[in-house]
Amino acid sequence: MAIPTVVPYTVASDMLSIKEIRDQLKATGHPVTADDIERWIREQDLYVEKYRRDVYVSYSDILMAHQEHVGSQN
Repeated sequence: MAIPTVVPYTVASDMLSIKEIRDQLKATGHPVTADDIERWIREQDLYVEKYRRDVYVSYSDILMAHQEHVGSQN
């Protein structure tokens, strides 16, 4: 009998570096700094991957945090 596997982490293609995410969010009209993104990672205890000197995090998770950030400014 096969059982489904629960994968607690995001798909690898969704992982971007903090620098890449910062650059993507510039186009939204609500740019943020790398420090903002790092704070969201800590506050929401988001899963990260470290490769060499870069930190990778789920772009989808950061988009949700960004949405909360923009919504709280109104």
